[in-house]
Amino acid sequence: MKTGALIVAAGMSTRMKQTKQIMKMGNYTMIERIVHCFYEAGVNDVAIVLGYKAEEIKEVLKDCPVTFLYNEDYANTQMFDSVIIGLNYWKDRCDRVLFCPVDASAFSMETLLELLKHEEEWVYPFCNGKIGHPILIGNHLLPDILAYQGERGLKGALDSLGISPVIMHVSDAGSVMDADTPEDYKKMREYLQQKE
Repeated sequence: MKTGALIVAAGMSTRMKQTKQIMKMGNYTMIERIVHCFYEAGVNDVAIVLGYKAEEIKEVLKDCPVTFLYNEDYANTQMFDSVIIGLNYWKDRCDRVLFCPVDASAFSMETLLELLKHEEEWVYPFCNGKIGHPILIGNHLLPDILAYQGERGLKGALDSLGISPVIMHVSDAGSVMDADTPEDYKKMREYLQQKE
């Protein structure tokens, strides 16, 4: 079963007021941490949707064999538009997609490896009452997701499919963290420092 990975990293980080894609998270930047975790778990086919500060981010990843995709209209679109670009790329290239936003980079290797053992069509980690990342999406779900015109982005698209996800209960608080604000980033970085 071929797993393609998708990282969306096109946003302008307006609440963070910095280019959060390349902010440090331990020894790596946020985006490097996700890429290295994926590689370490055996997921070597990684596509990244870029937009804002694309050249800076590419420079950070210059030694990583990843595929770069582009949301040219990143300033006027939502994250789901970048997701669509990435899923369109993967729809005929893999059996399932491992999806992660760039600011959800604190998940553990244990969570990732356990997730990859699953073969169901829609699986996500769940901790402390929250849905986490990364998530697995079966390839045959992609046409309906790509055709979705409703609200709430990828979550709305998945919920519209009429199927029940496999909820993978984990004790990994990092899997449900994201870095939307400087305060979020500080908590995430401190959490990882304690874990690593």
